[in-house]
Amino acid sequence: MLKKWVVVCVVFLMAVTGTMQNVQAASFKDMHKNTSSLYVEVNYLADRSIISGYPDGKFKPNEPIAKKHIAAMLVQALDLPRTNLRDPNYKDVPKSHPYYNEIAAAYNAGLFSNAVNFKPESSISRAFMARLMSKAFNLKVHKQGEESPRYSDVPPHSEFHIDILRVSSNNIATGYPNGTFKPNQLITRSHFSAFLARALTTRVMNIMPDPNYTYYYTDGSSNYRYEYDRKEENGMAYWRIHNETKHEKIPRLGYMQNSWSYAEAYDDWFHYDQYIPSPFVVTQIHSANDIGPVNYGNIWITETNAVKTVRKIEYRDVLVMENYMPWDNKTVFEYYAKDIGLIQRVDSSGKELYGLVKRVKKTK
Repeated sequence: MLKKWVVVCVVFLMAVTGTMQNVQAASFKDMHKNTSSLYVEVNYLADRSIISGYPDGKFKPNEPIAKKHIAAMLVQALDLPRTNLRDPNYKDVPKSHPYYNEIAAAYNAGLFSNAVNFKPESSISRAFMARLMSKAFNLKVHKQGEESPRYSDVPPHSEFHIDILRVSSNNIATGYPNGTFKPNQLITRSHFSAFLARALTTRVMNIMPDPNYTYYYTDGSSNYRYEYDRKEENGMAYWRIHNETKHEKIPRLGYMQNSWSYAEAYDDWFHYDQYIPSPFVVTQIHSANDIGPVNYGNIWITETNAVKTVRKIEYRDVLVMENYMPWDNKTVFEYYAKDIGLIQRVDSSGKELYGLVKRVKKTK
Protein backbone atom coordinates (compact mmCIF):
# COMPACT_ATOMS: atom_id res chain seq x y z
CA MET A 1 0.00 0.00 0.00
CA LEU A 2 0.89 3.62 -0.35
CA LYS A 3 3.45 4.84 2.14
CA LYS A 4 1.96 7.83 3.90
CA TRP A 5 3.44 10.19 6.41
CA VAL A 6 1.36 12.27 8.72
CA VAL A 7 0.79 15.86 7.87
CA VAL A 8 0.72 18.17 10.85
CA CYS A 9 -1.16 21.40 10.62
CA VAL A 10 -2.05 24.06 13.16
CA VAL A 11 -5.51 25.59 13.24
CA PHE A 12 -3.73 28.97 13.17
CA LEU A 13 -2.71 28.31 9.56
CA MET A 14 -5.04 25.72 8.09
CA ALA A 15 -5.36 24.94 4.37
CA VAL A 16 -7.97 26.61 2.22
CA THR A 17 -10.87 27.76 -0.17
CA GLY A 18 -10.75 29.82 -3.39
CA THR A 19 -13.88 31.52 -4.47
CA MET A 20 -15.98 31.48 -1.37
CA GLN A 21 -18.53 29.56 -3.27
CA ASN A 22 -21.65 28.39 -1.43
CA VAL A 23 -21.01 24.66 -1.38
CA GLN A 24 -24.44 24.13 0.15
CA ALA A 25 -26.22 25.71 -2.82
CA ALA A 26 -27.21 22.33 -4.25
CA SER A 27 -27.61 20.45 -0.99
CA PHE A 28 -29.69 17.30 -1.03
CA LYS A 29 -32.01 16.13 1.75
CA ASP A 30 -30.17 12.85 2.18
CA MET A 31 -26.62 14.27 2.14
CA HIS A 32 -25.37 16.43 4.99
CA LYS A 33 -22.18 18.40 4.94
CA ASN A 34 -20.73 17.31 8.26
CA THR A 35 -21.76 13.66 8.07
CA SER A 36 -21.62 12.65 4.39
CA SER A 37 -18.02 11.98 3.40
CA LEU A 38 -18.62 12.60 -0.33
CA TYR A 39 -20.75 15.71 0.15
CA VAL A 40 -18.30 18.20 -1.31
CA GLU A 41 -17.67 16.18 -4.49
CA VAL A 42 -21.38 15.60 -5.17
CA ASN A 43 -22.19 19.26 -4.63
CA TYR A 44 -19.24 20.36 -6.74
CA LEU A 45 -20.85 18.60 -9.71
CA ALA A 46 -24.39 19.66 -8.80
CA ASP A 47 -23.38 23.31 -8.61
CA ARG A 48 -22.03 22.98 -12.15
CA SER A 49 -25.16 21.21 -13.44
CA ILE A 50 -23.24 18.02 -14.17
CA ILE A 51 -25.49 15.96 -11.93
CA SER A 52 -28.88 16.47 -10.34
CA GLY A 53 -31.06 14.83 -7.73
CA TYR A 54 -34.61 13.48 -7.73
CA PRO A 55 -37.87 15.48 -7.62
CA ASP A 56 -38.18 14.78 -3.89
CA GLY A 57 -34.96 16.68 -3.20
CA LYS A 58 -32.87 13.59 -2.54
CA PHE A 59 -29.70 12.44 -4.25
CA LYS A 60 -29.89 8.75 -3.30
CA PRO A 61 -26.10 8.43 -2.99
CA ASN A 62 -26.05 4.66 -2.44
CA GLU A 63 -28.13 3.77 -5.50
CA PRO A 64 -26.24 2.19 -8.43
CA ILE A 65 -25.57 4.51 -11.36
CA ALA A 66 -26.54 3.46 -14.89
CA LYS A 67 -24.15 3.65 -17.84
CA LYS A 68 -26.50 6.02 -19.66
CA HIS A 69 -26.18 8.49 -16.78
CA ILE A 70 -22.42 8.02 -16.66
CA ALA A 71 -22.23 8.88 -20.36
CA ALA A 72 -24.36 11.99 -19.81
CA MET A 73 -22.20 13.15 -16.89
CA LEU A 74 -18.96 12.68 -18.83
CA VAL A 75 -20.31 14.52 -21.86
CA GLN A 76 -21.41 17.42 -19.69
CA ALA A 77 -18.21 17.51 -17.63
CA LEU A 78 -15.93 17.35 -20.67
CA ASP A 79 -18.17 19.53 -22.85
CA LEU A 80 -18.00 16.96 -25.65
CA PRO A 81 -19.49 17.69 -29.10
CA ARG A 82 -23.04 16.37 -29.51
CA THR A 83 -23.57 16.96 -33.23
CA ASN A 84 -22.26 15.29 -36.40
CA LEU A 85 -21.70 12.09 -34.45
CA ARG A 86 -20.86 8.70 -35.88
CA ASP A 87 -23.51 6.14 -34.94
CA PRO A 88 -22.02 3.65 -32.44
CA ASN A 89 -24.54 1.08 -33.74
CA TYR A 90 -25.39 -0.34 -30.33
CA LYS A 91 -28.44 -2.58 -30.84
CA ASP A 92 -29.95 -1.49 -27.53
CA VAL A 93 -29.39 2.26 -28.16
CA PRO A 94 -31.42 3.27 -31.23
CA LYS A 95 -31.47 6.89 -32.33
CA SER A 96 -34.81 7.22 -30.60
CA HIS A 97 -33.23 6.40 -27.22
CA PRO A 98 -33.48 9.38 -24.81
CA TYR A 99 -29.73 9.16 -24.13
CA TYR A 100 -28.62 8.40 -27.69
CA ASN A 101 -26.77 11.71 -28.20
CA GLU A 102 -24.89 11.45 -24.91
CA ILE A 103 -23.92 7.81 -25.49
CA ALA A 104 -22.89 8.57 -29.07
CA ALA A 105 -20.86 11.58 -27.95
CA ALA A 106 -19.01 9.52 -25.35
CA TYR A 107 -18.45 6.77 -27.92
CA ASN A 108 -17.08 9.23 -30.49
CA ALA A 109 -14.69 10.58 -27.85
CA GLY A 110 -13.29 7.06 -27.43
CA LEU A 111 -14.66 6.54 -23.93
CA PHE A 112 -16.72 3.48 -24.86
CA SER A 113 -15.62 0.80 -27.29
CA ASN A 114 -17.27 -1.15 -30.10
CA ALA A 115 -19.76 -3.73 -28.90
CA VAL A 116 -23.02 -5.29 -29.97
CA ASN A 117 -24.89 -3.83 -26.98
CA PHE A 118 -24.21 -0.85 -24.72
CA LYS A 119 -26.41 -2.01 -21.82
CA PRO A 120 -27.50 1.53 -20.89
CA GLU A 121 -29.32 0.46 -17.72
CA SER A 122 -26.42 -1.55 -16.31
CA SER A 123 -23.87 -0.24 -13.83
CA ILE A 124 -20.07 -0.42 -14.01
CA SER A 125 -17.35 -1.75 -11.73
CA ARG A 126 -14.69 0.27 -9.93
CA ALA A 127 -12.12 -1.17 -12.35
CA PHE A 128 -14.07 -0.02 -15.41
CA MET A 129 -14.56 3.37 -13.74
CA ALA A 130 -10.77 3.62 -13.48
CA ARG A 131 -10.46 2.89 -17.20
CA LEU A 132 -13.09 5.50 -18.07
CA MET A 133 -11.36 8.19 -16.01
CA SER A 134 -7.99 7.23 -17.41
CA LYS A 135 -9.29 7.70 -20.96
CA ALA A 136 -11.45 10.75 -20.33
CA PHE A 137 -8.73 12.76 -18.61
CA ASN A 138 -5.67 11.25 -20.28
CA LEU A 139 -4.25 10.38 -16.87
CA LYS A 140 -0.60 9.54 -16.31
CA VAL A 141 0.88 7.70 -13.37
CA HIS A 142 1.85 10.47 -11.01
CA LYS A 143 4.72 8.62 -9.40
CA GLN A 144 6.11 5.13 -9.69
CA GLY A 145 8.39 3.23 -7.38
CA GLU A 146 8.28 2.50 -3.68
CA GLU A 147 5.44 4.89 -2.91
CA SER A 148 3.12 3.81 -5.72
CA PRO A 149 -0.17 2.35 -4.49
CA ARG A 150 -0.40 -1.42 -4.48
CA TYR A 151 -3.55 -3.43 -3.88
CA SER A 152 -3.71 -7.08 -2.89
CA ASP A 153 -6.62 -7.70 -5.29
CA VAL A 154 -5.08 -5.88 -8.30
CA PRO A 155 -2.04 -7.91 -9.45
CA PRO A 156 0.35 -6.42 -12.04
CA HIS A 157 -1.01 -8.76 -14.73
CA SER A 158 -4.59 -7.47 -14.29
CA GLU A 159 -5.95 -5.80 -17.43
CA PHE A 160 -7.03 -2.85 -15.27
CA HIS A 161 -3.78 -2.55 -13.31
CA ILE A 162 -2.41 0.52 -15.10
CA ASP A 163 -5.80 2.30 -15.06
CA ILE A 164 -6.22 1.71 -11.33
CA LEU A 165 -2.65 2.88 -10.75
CA ARG A 166 -3.40 6.07 -12.68
CA VAL A 167 -6.54 6.99 -10.73
CA SER A 168 -4.91 6.05 -7.42
CA SER A 169 -1.71 8.00 -7.96
CA ASN A 170 -3.79 11.07 -8.85
CA ASN A 171 -5.96 10.68 -5.70
CA ILE A 172 -9.09 10.16 -7.77
CA ALA A 173 -9.86 6.77 -6.25
CA THR A 174 -8.02 5.20 -3.37
CA GLY A 175 -8.35 1.77 -1.86
CA TYR A 176 -9.73 0.43 1.37
CA PRO A 177 -8.03 0.20 4.79
CA ASN A 178 -7.46 -3.54 4.32
CA GLY A 179 -5.24 -2.93 1.28
CA THR A 180 -7.79 -3.81 -1.39
CA PHE A 181 -9.27 -1.79 -4.25
CA LYS A 182 -12.36 -3.99 -4.80
CA PRO A 183 -12.15 -3.70 -8.60
CA ASN A 184 -15.32 -5.73 -9.23
CA GLN A 185 -17.54 -3.76 -6.87
CA LEU A 186 -20.28 -1.81 -8.66
CA ILE A 187 -20.21 1.97 -8.55
CA THR A 188 -22.86 3.99 -6.71
CA ARG A 189 -24.12 7.45 -7.64
CA SER A 190 -22.08 9.15 -4.93
CA HIS A 191 -18.88 7.25 -5.68
CA PHE A 192 -18.96 7.96 -9.40
CA SER A 193 -19.68 11.62 -8.63
CA ALA A 194 -16.69 11.69 -6.29
CA PHE A 195 -14.36 10.12 -8.84
CA LEU A 196 -15.51 12.50 -11.57
CA ALA A 197 -15.22 15.61 -9.37
CA ARG A 198 -11.70 14.62 -8.32
CA ALA A 199 -10.66 13.87 -11.89
CA LEU A 200 -11.90 17.30 -12.94
CA THR A 201 -9.96 19.03 -10.17
CA THR A 202 -6.76 17.02 -9.73
CA ARG A 203 -3.84 19.43 -9.56
CA VAL A 204 -0.11 18.88 -9.14
CA MET A 205 1.07 22.15 -7.65
CA ASN A 206 3.52 23.50 -5.10
CA ILE A 207 1.97 25.54 -2.29
CA MET A 208 5.13 25.95 -0.23
CA PRO A 209 6.43 29.51 0.22
CA ASP A 210 9.41 30.53 -1.89
CA PRO A 211 12.59 30.75 0.24
CA ASN A 212 13.90 33.49 -2.04
CA TYR A 213 11.33 35.90 -0.57
CA THR A 214 10.54 37.42 2.80
CA TYR A 215 6.80 37.30 3.53
CA TYR A 216 4.78 39.90 5.46
CA TYR A 217 1.37 39.09 6.97
CA THR A 218 -1.16 40.77 9.23
CA ASP A 219 -3.95 39.49 11.47
CA GLY A 220 -5.43 42.96 11.96
CA SER A 221 -3.73 43.64 15.28
CA SER A 222 -0.17 42.45 14.67
CA ASN A 223 2.15 42.33 11.69
CA TYR A 224 4.35 39.31 11.02
CA ARG A 225 7.54 38.72 9.04
CA TYR A 226 8.34 35.23 7.74
CA GLU A 227 11.97 34.49 6.94
CA TYR A 228 13.40 31.24 5.64
CA ASP A 229 15.42 29.46 8.30
CA ARG A 230 16.66 26.07 7.13
CA LYS A 231 15.75 22.77 5.52
CA GLU A 232 16.12 19.46 7.30
CA GLU A 233 17.24 16.20 5.72
CA ASN A 234 13.64 14.92 5.91
CA GLY A 235 12.52 17.70 3.58
CA MET A 236 10.89 19.89 6.24
CA ALA A 237 11.66 23.54 5.45
CA TYR A 238 11.51 25.81 8.49
CA TRP A 239 10.60 29.49 8.54
CA ARG A 240 11.23 31.87 11.42
CA ILE A 241 8.24 34.06 12.30
CA HIS A 242 8.65 37.51 13.85
CA ASN A 243 5.77 39.47 15.37
CA GLU A 244 6.93 42.91 14.34
CA THR A 245 4.19 44.66 16.31
CA LYS A 246 5.02 43.05 19.64
CA HIS A 247 8.73 42.57 18.82
CA GLU A 248 8.77 38.88 19.63
CA LYS A 249 9.66 35.63 17.92
CA ILE A 250 7.18 32.84 17.34
CA PRO A 251 8.13 29.13 17.15
CA ARG A 252 9.33 28.12 13.70
CA LEU A 253 6.78 27.10 11.08
CA GLY A 254 7.72 24.07 9.02
CA TYR A 255 6.49 23.11 5.57
CA MET A 256 6.96 19.88 3.71
CA GLN A 257 5.64 18.77 0.37
CA ASN A 258 6.55 15.79 -1.73
CA SER A 259 4.69 14.14 -4.56
CA TRP A 260 2.20 12.56 -2.17
CA SER A 261 1.44 15.02 0.60
CA TYR A 262 1.83 18.46 2.12
CA ALA A 263 2.54 19.34 5.74
CA GLU A 264 2.65 22.24 8.14
CA ALA A 265 4.08 21.98 11.66
CA TYR A 266 4.98 24.29 14.49
CA ASP A 267 8.08 23.80 16.59
CA ASP A 268 7.15 23.48 20.28
CA TRP A 269 3.52 24.24 19.46
CA PHE A 270 0.43 22.12 20.07
CA HIS A 271 -0.51 20.68 16.72
CA TYR A 272 -3.01 18.36 15.08
CA ASP A 273 -2.46 15.41 12.79
CA GLN A 274 -3.73 15.98 9.29
CA TYR A 275 -3.07 14.28 5.99
CA ILE A 276 -3.42 16.42 2.88
CA PRO A 277 -2.85 14.26 -0.21
CA SER A 278 -1.10 15.59 -3.27
CA PRO A 279 -2.02 15.90 -6.13
CA PHE A 280 -4.75 18.03 -4.61
CA VAL A 281 -8.38 17.24 -5.45
CA VAL A 282 -11.75 18.52 -4.30
CA THR A 283 -12.54 16.23 -1.38
CA GLN A 284 -12.86 15.96 2.39
CA ILE A 285 -9.60 15.78 4.30
CA HIS A 286 -9.43 12.76 6.58
CA SER A 287 -7.34 11.84 9.57
CA ALA A 288 -3.87 10.36 9.28
CA ASN A 289 -5.22 6.80 9.05
CA ASP A 290 -7.66 7.84 6.30
CA ILE A 291 -10.67 6.58 8.28
CA GLY A 292 -13.35 9.16 8.99
CA PRO A 293 -13.13 12.93 9.22
CA VAL A 294 -10.36 14.61 11.20
CA ASN A 295 -11.32 14.58 14.86
CA TYR A 296 -10.92 18.30 15.43
CA GLY A 297 -13.46 19.47 12.88
CA ASN A 298 -14.31 18.91 9.25
CA ILE A 299 -12.03 20.14 6.49
CA TRP A 300 -12.78 20.17 2.78
CA ILE A 301 -10.74 21.13 -0.27
CA THR A 302 -13.41 22.95 -2.26
CA GLU A 303 -11.36 24.34 -5.16
CA THR A 304 -7.96 23.59 -6.68
CA ASN A 305 -7.61 26.29 -9.36
CA ALA A 306 -9.53 29.27 -8.01
CA VAL A 307 -8.87 32.94 -8.71
CA LYS A 308 -8.52 35.13 -5.62
CA THR A 309 -7.73 38.84 -5.21
CA VAL A 310 -5.95 39.94 -2.05
CA ARG A 311 -4.99 43.61 -1.65
CA LYS A 312 -5.56 44.32 -5.34
CA ILE A 313 -3.31 41.45 -6.45
CA GLU A 314 -5.00 38.71 -8.44
CA TYR A 315 -3.75 35.20 -7.75
CA ARG A 316 -4.51 32.23 -9.98
CA ASP A 317 -4.14 28.52 -9.32
CA VAL A 318 -5.37 29.00 -5.78
CA LEU A 319 -6.05 26.03 -3.51
CA VAL A 320 -9.09 26.60 -1.31
CA MET A 321 -9.98 24.88 1.93
CA GLU A 322 -12.91 25.18 4.26
CA ASN A 323 -12.53 24.30 7.93
CA TYR A 324 -15.57 23.82 10.15
CA MET A 325 -14.74 23.93 13.87
CA PRO A 326 -17.67 22.41 15.81
CA TRP A 327 -16.50 23.49 19.25
CA ASP A 328 -17.39 27.10 18.48
CA ASN A 329 -19.61 26.48 15.42
CA LYS A 330 -17.33 28.53 13.16
CA THR A 331 -16.18 28.09 9.60
CA VAL A 332 -12.86 29.41 8.34
CA PHE A 333 -11.76 29.65 4.71
CA GLU A 334 -8.12 29.70 3.64
CA TYR A 335 -6.39 30.32 0.33
CA TYR A 336 -3.00 29.10 -0.89
CA ALA A 337 -1.48 30.35 -4.14
CA LYS A 338 0.75 28.27 -6.35
CA ASP A 339 4.47 28.71 -5.52
CA ILE A 340 3.59 31.32 -2.88
CA GLY A 341 1.73 29.60 -0.06
CA LEU A 342 -0.84 31.13 2.26
CA ILE A 343 -2.33 34.37 0.97
CA GLN A 344 -5.43 34.81 3.14
CA ARG A 345 -7.58 33.37 5.90
CA VAL A 346 -11.16 34.62 6.34
CA ASP A 347 -14.24 33.73 8.37
CA SER A 348 -17.65 32.84 6.95
CA SER A 349 -18.67 36.51 6.82
CA GLY A 350 -15.67 37.32 4.60
CA LYS A 351 -13.76 39.13 7.33
CA GLU A 352 -10.00 38.71 6.97
CA LEU A 353 -8.37 36.92 9.89
CA TYR A 354 -4.90 36.65 8.43
CA GLY A 355 -3.54 37.84 5.13
CA LEU A 356 -0.49 38.36 2.98
CA VAL A 357 0.51 42.03 2.79
CA LYS A 358 3.52 41.66 0.52
CA ARG A 359 6.52 39.51 -0.21
CA VAL A 360 9.92 40.97 -0.92
CA LYS A 361 12.61 39.36 -3.08
CA LYS A 362 15.81 38.80 -1.16
CA THR A 363 18.96 40.43 -2.44
CA LYS A 364 22.04 38.30 -2.85
